[in-house]
Amino acid sequence: MMVATQEARDALTELRNKNAQRGSAVDIAYWTLRDAIRSGAIRPGERLVTLEFAAALNMSRTPVREALRRLEAERLVENRPGRGLMATTIMLDDLIEIFEIRGVLEGLAARRAAQRMGLAELNALANLIARMEELLVTGHLPSLWEASTQFHRLLRSGSRHARLPALVSLLHDSHGSLKLQEFTSSERAGAAVEEHRAIYEAIAAHDTERAERDAREHCMQALHAQILAHHLAEEE
Repeated sequence: MMVATQEARDALTELRNKNAQRGSAVDIAYWTLRDAIRSGAIRPGERLVTLEFAAALNMSRTPVREALRRLEAERLVENRPGRGLMATTIMLDDLIEIFEIRGVLEGLAARRAAQRMGLAELNALANLIARMEELLVTGHLPSLWEASTQFHRLLRSGSRHARLPALVSLLHDSHGSLKLQEFTSSERAGAAVEEHRAIYEAIAAHDTERAERDAREHCMQALHAQILAHHLAEEE
């Protein structure tokens, strides 16, 4: 069981402390388990026993049970006949579906950003693009990935959609345990930086159609890179 080891219990305790200010016991349990799934502390396919989690989180079974129901509704947890609740295992078809939905949402965010972003936000995007291009030269992919994450976060906030960032975050969480990286190779990194610049230039020009098209295409190219990486890993 996931919480049978001291390491697992320590991981849950750390995440519970991190989310201690979330509010109700249900909220604390929900965010703790969600973070555990996203970080890989709870592994895909792992059985989730309410009583064990309640003991590990030092709370009653009721909030844990409700938290698991919420996670099941979000498809981060699945109920398998004869086996009970388990952390969802993401298959290739699931990944394709997730990226297709992300593409639509990221495209909408880019379209709205092209309409609504102010000068300060555009300058911030431009600075991130310049930073990404510098990091591409040095070849430091982890920092490049972080700059890309900041770019997309700023783009979504610039859309002025209150619900969109939360929806995209949920999609990210649904495959978080896979530890995907946008830049699966140096070649993909170079292409991705060019795609980011194209999105920025469309937004800066207030070209809503191009911004949406480029953002959706960027998401599909990221998916293709992940599929290729998946197939290459299977061949090793």
